Amino acid sequence: MRRVLSSRTFLWTVLVIAAVNLAAFGVQRLFWVPVAIPSSSMEPTVGAGDRIFVRRTHQSQEELARSIRRGDVIVVRAPEDGHPLVVKRVVALPGESIEAQDGVIAIDDQQVLDETYLADRITDAGTAGADSVDIERTELTGTELYVMGDNRAHSIDSRSYGPIQLADVVGTISLRFWPPSRFGTVSGT
Repeated sequence: MRRVLSSRTFLWTVLVIAAVNLAAFGVQRLFWVPVAIPSSSMEPTVGAGDRIFVRRTHQSQEELARSIRRGDVIVVRAPEDGHPLVVKRVVALPGESIEAQDGVIAIDDQQVLDETYLADRITDAGTAGADSVDIERTELTGTELYVMGDNRAHSIDSRSYGPIQLADVVGTISLRFWPPSRFGTVSGT
């Protein structure tokens, strides 16, 4: 014997399914955000046209300042162009100073960065990215990061717009889902 759903039962079923879907979408947006990469500024780590999921950070600025590491690949709201989301690598941490000459980046006047993720762009000077990195000494406050793209010659980053505020950090890359041939995690995240 076939049981027929009443219109009231059907309406409640549709409403419950819709509410569950809206809640799931809201939770997803609360924790992960899909982002399309518009430029080549982070190649070869992340390329133009790649699509990623960003794991949102819910840490306070103090917790974020303690947990973020030099070399982390993060997603931030850029301080120009209406605050688009951009992917950059952390080069200097809160409270540090940074400067570079002929591509050699120094932190606090002594630590020279070992940027192995730039190894495919060794220049005649013998330093990764040497042709495109000169930075005047910049002192970071306790709430600032200095970020740069891996493709230094083609990146608009802290060299152009200055340090990034910790409050502008959206999160880290959780997963690259496009193109399918590059599906998976991203190194340095």
